[in-house]
Amino acid sequence: MELTATRFGYAKVNPALRITGIGEGYHLLDTVLLRAPLYDAVTVSVSDGAVSNRVEYSDGSVYADDNVLKALRLLSDEGVKRSFSVKVTKNIPEGKGLGASSAAAAAAVRAVEDLTGRSFTDETWLRIGADAKFQASGMPAARAYGAGEKLTEWLPKRRIYVAFAATDIRSDTAKIFAAYDVLGGAGGDTGKFVRDFVPFNELEVAAVAVNPGITAARRALTGAGYEYVTMTGSGSGYIGLSFDPETHARRFAALEKLARGKRLEIYDFQGSAYDGQES
Repeated sequence: MELTATRFGYAKVNPALRITGIGEGYHLLDTVLLRAPLYDAVTVSVSDGAVSNRVEYSDGSVYADDNVLKALRLLSDEGVKRSFSVKVTKNIPEGKGLGASSAAAAAAVRAVEDLTGRSFTDETWLRIGADAKFQASGMPAARAYGAGEKLTEWLPKRRIYVAFAATDIRSDTAKIFAAYDVLGGAGGDTGKFVRDFVPFNELEVAAVAVNPGITAARRALTGAGYEYVTMTGSGSGYIGLSFDPETHARRFAALEKLARGKRLEIYDFQGSAYDGQES
């Protein structure tokens, strides 16, 4: 008998990202994560029989190192000896710092938990990806430590309105971290972002060195009037922050005009996921 469950894997953005060291094969982070209202729909079917896993993407994508398949193999290592078939309806663009591959994998793991009644370890989440546990958590905002597996929910004191912009360049996360190991970053203070909302990303220097053209997205956001701009994740996308709806609406309208004819991908992530509350 075949059973089916569907989960949504949400995108994320990082308004603050600091590298704190290197652990056992992972870069260690101190980062703030915000859930973005853009998601992949992931449907998992499970059946008895020989263990075999299959993933199908709505846009026909094929990945050499498929994160969903990796997640399913890790679940098998934890004792889930079942056959899984996964269908991913893609909405989150790849290589833009929105956590696309880990979103789909996180949703697949949650669907497997629904179907099997199992809960999986931090080690599994860690091996899937730095953002996966947050993306599976349901938290609208969090501060993450370690390799992303240590989460503290964050309740910002102000509502945050997020605009996203990216060129058609895709970042390769492994290359960005390798460049960071050589070049380092400009520094930053995650605690200062939590207190004062000053964004930064220590990977930006490396990402720009690898792909200089990504800065066109930064220029579009600053040209639209966004004062608080930073790269998200390992790039290639940038985010601009505002703290009231009227200012955000005015700036995003200006961003739409600037993006026309420039092959920029933009999203208005609004502020509904990050209602201002006392932290």
